[in-house]
Amino acid sequence: MYELVKLLHLAAAIVWLGGMTFMLFALRPAAALALEGQPRARLMVAVWQRFFAAAAVSVLVLFFSGMNLYTTAFRAVKAATGAGSVPLGWNLMLGIGLLMFAVFGHIYFAGFARFKRRVAAAEWTQAAQSAALIQKLVMLNFALGWLAIAAVRLVR
Repeated sequence: MYELVKLLHLAAAIVWLGGMTFMLFALRPAAALALEGQPRARLMVAVWQRFFAAAAVSVLVLFFSGMNLYTTAFRAVKAATGAGSVPLGWNLMLGIGLLMFAVFGHIYFAGFARFKRRVAAAEWTQAAQSAALIQKLVMLNFALGWLAIAAVRLVR
């Protein structure tokens, strides 16, 4: 069971980080070159609607699988040593992950909702500002994701 939970955790991280990689380094730059503001904004509403739905599922899987892995490891260490602690890298990954979940929540429930409203209202300047903020927050989460991976792999 532990290996299955770990696989689900890894798969969810790959979906989320892979989606951010595609969005940041392929889709948005290509859309900016190929499309004017209004068609680009409409495209991003459609793409982000799908991406954020997949990311939300990934966030839920990461949260529940991560909590399962963390508590399983905590119990195993306590049973083996009598002390209840996990490696520092795991604690760092947990903290970074919780921060990433909060950032994602802000992106989705505030930033993306605002972006969709502005596109629907044809408020193109404000929609562009909302999109720029989403871009920055996704870049932050992208960097945090790699920090979480580095922490759990490199910090003992």
